[in-house]
Amino acid sequence: MNKTDDETLNHIKKIELMILKDFIKICDEHDIEYYLIYGTQIGAIRHQGFIPWDDDVDVIMFRKDYEEFLKVMESNPNDKYTIFDSRYNNEYFFQFGRMSLNGTYWAEYWDEQVSFKLGIHIDLFILDHLPDNKIKRKLFIQRCYYLARLYSISVLKFDNYSKAVNLILNTVHRFLNIFNLTPKFFQKRLYNLFRKYESDSGNFVTDLTLMEKVTFKKEDYKPPKRSIFEDIEANIPNDDYNTLTPIYGDYMQLPPEEDRVAHILNEIDFGQY
Repeated sequence: MNKTDDETLNHIKKIELMILKDFIKICDEHDIEYYLIYGTQIGAIRHQGFIPWDDDVDVIMFRKDYEEFLKVMESNPNDKYTIFDSRYNNEYFFQFGRMSLNGTYWAEYWDEQVSFKLGIHIDLFILDHLPDNKIKRKLFIQRCYYLARLYSISVLKFDNYSKAVNLILNTVHRFLNIFNLTPKFFQKRLYNLFRKYESDSGNFVTDLTLMEKVTFKKEDYKPPKRSIFEDIEANIPNDDYNTLTPIYGDYMQLPPEEDRVAHILNEIDFGQY
């Protein structure tokens, strides 16, 4: 589908809000700290809920809280949700997790190239520690970013860009496979690389999947503050300005009409929901 109609969009939001509520309940019960982030954080601040045209929910956790969340879900398996992380399936080439509702289906352009099937979900982003030295920090972020891009290229063939870009990406894809630089190769290295500074007491953190490659300080997030999101209260970062401005600029200003877009989905199935 090229454009999500209003009825479908509202249905997606209703289900994602249900997933978010279940996620928050798990976090609260196990003392796991989380924050609404990115478009969801803007939605909470500017709209007290979803951005009208948005069709996803983004949360973020510090690495130790994310790992604790995975442990909780592993020790308490249920039929309602599947947690996606590259450690569970090497073809899951994203460097953040997803909490996916079983019995539903969410198909983006890459869906037919992987062995897993994603349901309607919320995104679980991760804050990792960085070195204090500015130059080391910049080089580390660049290294993580490009290695993550190679991971996705090792999994996928591309036909959704210009002919020239598709040719370059698919040539790299063939090169990686010829030299046995497989998804498993990248998964192991990236997981260890992202956690390289985990034991450091430094103050800088970031989501290493961010295209903008920006950094934050721990106090930009901690302690969380509360904000209304639809019919619930949820955690958001302590400093809206420092967490949003480097990515979005004036986040209180509505973007131009042409930029108010949702995901382009090949297929969506709401199952029993």
